[in-house]
Amino acid sequence: MEVYTTPGIRNSDVSADPYDNNTGQAGQTRVSHRASGFSATLDWDLNDNLATRVIASTRESEYKSGLDDDSFIDDFLSFPEVGEADQTSIEIQLNGDFGSWDFVSGIYYFDEEGFNDQPITQFLGFPGFFVAAQDVSSRAVYANLGFDVSEQFRVSAGLRYTEDDKDAVNEGFGPGAVGSSSFDEVSWDLSASFAMDNGMNVYGSIQSGYQSGQFPARPVCLFGDPDCFVASGNITAINYEAGIKGEPFDGFQMSAAVFYTEYSDLPYQVSDSGGGFGFNTVNLIVDQQSTGLEWESTLYLTDDFLFHASLGYIDVDVDEAGGVTPVAPLTPELTASLSPEYHVNLASGARVVLRADYSYRDEMWGEPSSDPARQTKIDSRDLINIDIAYHSPDGSWTAALYGRNVTDERYDNARINIGDYLLQILSNDASEFGLRFLKDF
Repeated sequence: MEVYTTPGIRNSDVSADPYDNNTGQAGQTRVSHRASGFSATLDWDLNDNLATRVIASTRESEYKSGLDDDSFIDDFLSFPEVGEADQTSIEIQLNGDFGSWDFVSGIYYFDEEGFNDQPITQFLGFPGFFVAAQDVSSRAVYANLGFDVSEQFRVSAGLRYTEDDKDAVNEGFGPGAVGSSSFDEVSWDLSASFAMDNGMNVYGSIQSGYQSGQFPARPVCLFGDPDCFVASGNITAINYEAGIKGEPFDGFQMSAAVFYTEYSDLPYQVSDSGGGFGFNTVNLIVDQQSTGLEWESTLYLTDDFLFHASLGYIDVDVDEAGGVTPVAPLTPELTASLSPEYHVNLASGARVVLRADYSYRDEMWGEPSSDPARQTKIDSRDLINIDIAYHSPDGSWTAALYGRNVTDERYDNARINIGDYLLQILSNDASEFGLRFLKDF
């Protein structure tokens, strides 16, 4: 196998079209995915006030994909990959309804085993491999109590205790790294809602959240560094939210909410070339405050002409970490969508639905740095979809002509400055037109 000491690659060897990776490794273009699952729910009323519920499920998935990172024929930066994940969960509830007050309680168990494997990689022309595997088990007990103060005013409170165990393996660059960590946390929530006379509903809530710590995604563990493969601590958050929803007048449905969230020990992933030894991804631990609003609405201009709209805004402040003040990666400040929809009712009882969807995503940073010299700023993007659907008179089948990304908008989904090069993850949803047929049996 040839090992590159000097690539000898010219600009003319790189694909002129950034959406053509110009690969000489055909296997990198073959992507597959298979998933299956089974779930069952059992409800049993013990009496007029108490009921139990059991929810059990199992899921499995596997995939094959890959990344050719060099954009020329020679095999210089390539990472073929396969992966699998198996999940099992079971939840047992005891629920009660005693008129003005009610409760939901239960125990929960979850287990997942998964891995991704890059068996034959090429990094800067040098052969290698990489594998990451993790086993996770989670157990929780929870209860939520609600009380109707009046016909219009309701309050509720909840408490949850969670334990998580993680065993992880990460090897391929330097000595193999093995880690094992346990986590536990108590989370809670308080909420209240008030039904107004005009049919609107206002609510407020304070909630704490928890996620178990994370191992570094892809560290380069050289010289047996004991701190190389260590999980972060518990990720916690407190969210304050208030909102209103309902139908303020005939033909107009809406919901709006404002929120403020404080995150503690939130891991941002940071990547570099590992000093030439391999792709190195570690966690930068930060505290973050997010303030935002969300709006969704549907306006019925007539019985057959309606207009959907949504708007999201978020402002993120991140505390200093590692001597710098990061920015939240992959977090657009503004998102919005507009969707007019028109129904044509035919004499036969059939219906034709004409719909267009426009969505906007604001610019954002691909990594936790706003340094323009790193070239990781991702431009905003606009997408337009169309759909013309015929619904049969009995509603049993639908035939449609559709267009996705009709203007063939091309954009980045992510950007990472590795130090030696700029990694761009480009969109894969090119313009698509087709026919769709659905049948209900």
